[in-house]
Amino acid sequence: MNNTENMNRLTKEELAEALKGLPVGEIHCFDTIGSTNDFGFECSAAGAPDMTIITAYEQTKGRGRMQREWITKPGSSLPMTIIIRPTAEEMANLNLFSPLTGLAVREGLLHRYGIESKIKWPNDVLLKSRKICGILCETQWEGDRLNALILGIGINLLHGSAPELPDLNYPASSVEDETGTVIPRVEWIKTFITQLIFLRPLIGKQAFFELWESCLAYKGEETWLVRQDGSRERCTVTGIAPDGSLITTDQNGKTRTWIAGEISLREIPAIRND
Repeated sequence: MNNTENMNRLTKEELAEALKGLPVGEIHCFDTIGSTNDFGFECSAAGAPDMTIITAYEQTKGRGRMQREWITKPGSSLPMTIIIRPTAEEMANLNLFSPLTGLAVREGLLHRYGIESKIKWPNDVLLKSRKICGILCETQWEGDRLNALILGIGINLLHGSAPELPDLNYPASSVEDETGTVIPRVEWIKTFITQLIFLRPLIGKQAFFELWESCLAYKGEETWLVRQDGSRERCTVTGIAPDGSLITTDQNGKTRTWIAGEISLREIPAIRND
């Protein structure tokens, strides 16, 4: 086992020691798992408390939005799931937990490592226009009652974690590749969880939307708006509506709002003059 592998393998005891004093629930660490989110559903159904954490060295059946595959390379990318038991107040803002998670990643990178990143609506974290983190927020219901939110986070920490596939929807990279910063897993988990706990009380409040807009990718810029059927048009990203939807302006000056899942954004490549 090389030094990188030693640095990135985690035990439950090591992670529990790092998170001592933080209001977290159960802690589960795996060498290999199919999907941390799938295990999160099992734990939630069995009564796992709020802020239960599941992570793994290797994830073999990870998934992103719309059932897209999320490739987790052993030791270099970090899969993690957080079980959230929403409070009565939070129930009105369930759709904001996904961007909340992205903001916790962004703020962790900024305040712990001085790394600036952007949030591509609604929650993808970009470094230098490359995706380094994906988020999948799923719900678990018991009849008509919400049991829990299952927050899945996959972040490419080290060189070699980003998949080299020709049909990726968005160019991917890693924190190390874009910044040269090597972040140990246990250190990152503590950083991220600390930010998630800090930001959670802001969800739905003005400060939450102000923070989100301050790091919104393409704000004020022209970009491609891609619909689910593959059609696309140029638009300008204007901002975030009070319900978390995206506000855009088309080339005719018409303002529209979009909810998550309706559209995606793609950068318009700059025209080179050399």
